[in-house]
Amino acid sequence: MNKIKLIVIVLLIPIFILIAFTFLRIKRREDFHQKTILAYEIRKVLDYLMVDLSQAKESSMLDLPADGQWHNRIAFSEAGQGSLEYFLKDGILYRDNKGQELLIADHIAKLRIRHQQETPDIIEVQINAQSNVSMISNFKVRIRD
Repeated sequence: MNKIKLIVIVLLIPIFILIAFTFLRIKRREDFHQKTILAYEIRKVLDYLMVDLSQAKESSMLDLPADGQWHNRIAFSEAGQGSLEYFLKDGILYRDNKGQELLIADHIAKLRIRHQQETPDIIEVQINAQSNVSMISNFKVRIRD
């Protein structure tokens, strides 16, 4: 009887190890897929935000004081386009152009913008995309005078 128990245990241990490795592999594949989706969402944000910030002037910034504090929205006025604003609502990033809201990206947990007093021509942006996993993108943009 003891030999049968030993044989069963010796056979079951590798099976359980194989099952555990299979679940870990599936989990990694799902995480990779989620990170791919989040990277795509961040890229959509960058497509719009980088163009708008690169065309913005320091004097056109609204509600973004050079105080070094992180803010969760950015607004600026552009010649010919009127006022532009980026804001988050329920994990979705919107771009508001003269009252017309455009959905930019899903799964955005945080949009943080900072304007330092020491470097008034540089805007720091941090985008945190989150689903089951999280991905953060940080960048700086030099704006014109």
